Amino acid sequence: MDKKKKRGNLIRSIIFAAALVVFAVSAYQLFMIYMEYKKGSDEYKGLAGKAEKILVSAEETEEAESGENNESAAGPWMDLYNAMIKENEDYIGWITIEDTNINYPIVQCEDNDYYLTHTFEREENASGALFVDSGIQDRMEGKNVIVYGHNMKNGSMFANLKKYREDEFFDDHRRFEVYTSTGHYTYEVFSVCTVSPDSDTYTIGFADDADFMNYIQKMQSRSIHKTGVTVSAEDKIITLSTCVNHNVDRLIVQAKRLES
Repeated sequence: MDKKKKRGNLIRSIIFAAALVVFAVSAYQLFMIYMEYKKGSDEYKGLAGKAEKILVSAEETEEAESGENNESAAGPWMDLYNAMIKENEDYIGWITIEDTNINYPIVQCEDNDYYLTHTFEREENASGALFVDSGIQDRMEGKNVIVYGHNMKNGSMFANLKKYREDEFFDDHRRFEVYTSTGHYTYEVFSVCTVSPDSDTYTIGFADDADFMNYIQKMQSRSIHKTGVTVSAEDKIITLSTCVNHNVDRLIVQAKRLES
């Protein structure tokens, strides 16, 4: 075999070996990403199962005691709060949206960075947690409670908020449930839109009622759906936010709290 042919075989072998290395590294990286996603999903599935058991048990107890003098009983939502606050002192609420994967605890801490990379159980994980803007002093009782969550590729966390861009899904899921330390509330969606990260959508303080109503009108005008929902100056709202369009924009779903 002449030198030229040997050199060609050697080059092909090197290229093949390099390709195998690249494939192996890529496969390993994908496997590690999968395992991290799975770890986060498993944690939250466990928490969701625990929350469901707590609520069912509390509701059954409430029904059994309905005929007794039980005026001091707060309700199933308080049982959930008491259980979750033991798991994580940053816990402030729970959100569930029917026909989605959104069934998660909500937390709040002193900054908006920690729960980008840590789960509810404080494990370092890309899933992070759903968290309320640290600037909101009234926690889940704020005038505009902003809740952030990742748009995960496996459909977890706030990824399913994208369903609200579909007319049919929006029409069938105009309301969702939130549990806090003060009650179990139903929220009604009044705006779905896409904004920039520095949008005034993230306003958490309002000078007066007129300022708040100007904000509401602005958000309703941006909505891709004409919801027909009336929001008053006395209402409290929640703003659900997640990244879309390769993290360039933010998808926003806003809803007002209904009378409990």
